[in-house]
Amino acid sequence: MIRKKAINRMVWVMPILIAATLLHGCSKNDTEKSKQAYWLPDAKEEQLPLVAYHGISYTGSKEQIKNQFKCTEYESTLSCKIKVDDKEDHVWIMFNESDRLIVIKKELGYFNPEQAQQIIDRFTLKYGLDFEPTAGQESSFKAGLRKTKTYLFGKGQVAFQIGRSLNNRNELMLIYYFPEDVGATFAKSIQN
Repeated sequence: MIRKKAINRMVWVMPILIAATLLHGCSKNDTEKSKQAYWLPDAKEEQLPLVAYHGISYTGSKEQIKNQFKCTEYESTLSCKIKVDDKEDHVWIMFNESDRLIVIKKELGYFNPEQAQQIIDRFTLKYGLDFEPTAGQESSFKAGLRKTKTYLFGKGQVAFQIGRSLNNRNELMLIYYFPEDVGATFAKSIQN
């Protein structure tokens, strides 16, 4: 009788254990796939000063860029989906009061230390590293006194920034591409 009860329990428990094992295995594979799927820049060296980002000319007008890339306009900002190496990429393009392009911003999502280091390494090869956070800036960021830490490349035309979210609970990664003069001004502001 006891043996029959034990067998009946096993009949009910085994499918649950098998299902749990399969689900755990699937989620592990999904996690591994998502880790491999993060964005990285290519490491091909580029001629400086940069004059465009994947076909978006720094001297292009808002209307011309909006029409060419079928962007959505939000006052002085365009939200654009562009093709880069046969993949869809999303960027934000911001303009000043006189409709001059001042920055192209790419949002990468939550901070991933492995991805961040690979981005820094590749941008260093591609553009040359001009500035990295000082020890003081680094410790201020870790202590929560500073909202961002920024790495500059290509004479200030490319910036990789790790910043805190509005609620200060998450760290986010951003990349900025600047026209030459705007990048030089941004670089000075970051280094002080």
